[in-house]
Amino acid sequence: MKRINKQIARSIFLISNLFAANSYAHELVLTIDQIRQPTGNMMIALYNSKESYQSNTATFSGQKVAVTEKKLTIHFGDVPAGDYAIKLYQDENNNGQIDKNLVGIPTEAYGFSNNGGAMGQPDFDEAKFTVKSDTTVNIHLR
Repeated sequence: MKRINKQIARSIFLISNLFAANSYAHELVLTIDQIRQPTGNMMIALYNSKESYQSNTATFSGQKVAVTEKKLTIHFGDVPAGDYAIKLYQDENNNGQIDKNLVGIPTEAYGFSNNGGAMGQPDFDEAKFTVKSDTTVNIHLR
């Protein structure tokens, strides 16, 4: 009888931890509009620190999404509460990089969270948003 009670207690503990872990994860929904041509792939990087955002080294999450419409909705599930920033570009010719002209200005569409970047890449503090619950972020391509 004692052994059965321990097994039941252990099962309840494991199940309660499973539900507790999920209660801290949130759904992040990203909408991207002002897509000129529905071609290529949208390359999306989600950062959770200033250091990774500035160095472009480690993303919290990334997605490559086929661009088939002039507006996209992308779901990032299980995002813990915290501060994040997004960088993205539309790889229209599928060469795996953002194309630029001779002066270094992007010739493919790009965007940042909070729609910054009119005069170059915004810093993390300008692009960051906070996830405390399910969150929607809208980015207008440039």
